[in-house]
Amino acid sequence: MNEDHAKFPEKVENSHGLATEVIQEEVKKKGFALLIHDFKQRKLIPVKLLSLLVFSGYGVLLPFFAIHMKSLGISVEETGAIYGVSCIISVLTPLCTGMMADKLGNFKVLLSLSFGLASISALLFLLIPVGRMAVDYPVNSSFIVGCEVASNLTDHSSPVSIFRSLDMKECDFKVKQGMENDVANISVVLNECGYMCYHSNEFYDEYYSEVDVLSEVQSVGNFTQAFREATFFPDDWILNAWCLQTTSSEGCREENRERGTSLNATLVLDWSSNTANKSTKFPIKWITLEDNGETSSERFLNTKRLCNPHDEDEKFHRTAYVKYLNESEKSYQFCRPQCTVRISRSELCSNTAQEKVFNPQLTFWLYMLFRCIFDVFVVGSATLFEGAVLAMVYEVRGDYGFQKMFGLIGIAIFSPISGALIDHASLDENNQNFRPAYFLFAGLFGVAAMGTLTIDLKFKPPAENVVKDVKSLLKNIELDALLVIALVLGLLVGCTGNYVFLFLEEIGVNKSLMGLSVMISCITAIPLLLFSETIFRKLGYPNVIVVCFSGFIVRLIGYSYISMPSLCLVYESIEAVTGTLAMTTLMIYGARLGTTSTVASIQGLISATYFGLGAGIGSSVGGFLIGAYSQRTTFRILGVIAFIAGFFYFLFNVFFLRRRNANIIDNGSAAAN
Repeated sequence: MNEDHAKFPEKVENSHGLATEVIQEEVKKKGFALLIHDFKQRKLIPVKLLSLLVFSGYGVLLPFFAIHMKSLGISVEETGAIYGVSCIISVLTPLCTGMMADKLGNFKVLLSLSFGLASISALLFLLIPVGRMAVDYPVNSSFIVGCEVASNLTDHSSPVSIFRSLDMKECDFKVKQGMENDVANISVVLNECGYMCYHSNEFYDEYYSEVDVLSEVQSVGNFTQAFREATFFPDDWILNAWCLQTTSSEGCREENRERGTSLNATLVLDWSSNTANKSTKFPIKWITLEDNGETSSERFLNTKRLCNPHDEDEKFHRTAYVKYLNESEKSYQFCRPQCTVRISRSELCSNTAQEKVFNPQLTFWLYMLFRCIFDVFVVGSATLFEGAVLAMVYEVRGDYGFQKMFGLIGIAIFSPISGALIDHASLDENNQNFRPAYFLFAGLFGVAAMGTLTIDLKFKPPAENVVKDVKSLLKNIELDALLVIALVLGLLVGCTGNYVFLFLEEIGVNKSLMGLSVMISCITAIPLLLFSETIFRKLGYPNVIVVCFSGFIVRLIGYSYISMPSLCLVYESIEAVTGTLAMTTLMIYGARLGTTSTVASIQGLISATYFGLGAGIGSSVGGFLIGAYSQRTTFRILGVIAFIAGFFYFLFNVFFLRRRNANIIDNGSAAAN
């Protein structure tokens, strides 16, 4: 590594065979003295403000990308394709921009232009039309319980109780789900009983004798609810005859209940009916009623007795035939005394939403195009900005972590503001408005573009041969090992970062607790950034990387056994080590291994390896592992990978880096003598 210990500038030959200028100054300040020294550097004040603006822009928009794609109707498969192309751009862009910056030397204008174009490209997303729109059906669905001739449903000849959907949004039954011995237990709420009048003759059954109940229907007030092909008229009568079967006998009793009183019940549906799947009418074998809040497993409603056709006084099976005439056609309406029940749609129906398709291909390709343009400018500006910050910090002997701390403060402040504005602008969950996030991003990056022009970035001369210098750097085994570590760390971040909140949702963590976990992570990261220089000096860069791998092991293995939702705050606080400290270490360590003429190229290599290859591959591998083995098992597999990588890098540090550095020191001492 290149260390600055002489007292005047000189040209030296580094371990890569490259001539580099070493700025010789006094011994670098430590601890609080370093922070005070950094804060007094007027040249770094614009850097701190820019860090606040740039990272705030990341925080207001990037977390909402996946949700925005979903709101546009982009499918999961299409989202994967978009992320795949984005991964390639994240690899190529840092390399190209880094070499361009090193070739230009002073890349202030290029950085400002990148910020400005990123600001404009973000607004392009607002032009993308919705390709598919999911309209959620009501949480509860309406069904009727009534009698029908059994010959239409089963091989029996007597009438039985039937269960049929009358919701405006027809139910696609989950026939196989929860099926045991060709029956399924369905929990329902019995609302009220009355006359269900159908608007077609498909429900008409000649088996029943026609009873003139037109006067009864007309005497009822306004109907309470309109159903698919039917209208419901409530009546004063209720289902008050219970025929119960016990282990020893069978009998009937009467219960007096007030009109409008809801009653919880469990229906045992017969899935073995030959025509059930086609007609969506399911025979009811038994009904378990909940009486006074208590349910007896030995008390069942015998549905055959309820539908006894010989009892003309039993209103549950009465059928009305009403005929209306007009000049052109005849229309028939059949009214039957039936009861309405309410059931959770997700329990019985597979279709919980209706998808309206407009032009999904146009939406997909427009989003792909605009995302590629956006990624080029955002990733390119990030690479240039990191290189500029590192160069300016080293020039004044400041603290790199102190500049990053202001970025975390920006994320902590503006991310909640962006989320609150989105909620305020959105009508509901199905009509979300993400315009505030894009406008905030455009405004923050626009200000950053203008602010960049006020910074003096004349910190190095242009490189004469960037490609040659980078090739020479890659011959350094220490830098090659660092790039491998960046790949593994990026893979671990990609596997966990995109899926950890889905896991937390599964174990019952609400959105407020998720937001609190992000805040805890940022708060924990601030002292690590403040004292990062001290940490690097005390432990050394390789040992800090080993600590980061240890943090991954604890976090991943801990998540695989977590059961209490509140424990996520503990494990998410470790993300400050596995994420913020790890990335800071990679950037500073990589800059130390490079030269002043290739600082931006080094940052480009590390960014491409970490964010492009590592995180990109990790996102795909993580999804595959979770689908194949579950999230808990995936976390354990990743924990083992973190242990192996950390262990081998520890051995590499002990048996190679330390010995090589010791030999360099010994050779330097011998040459001095």
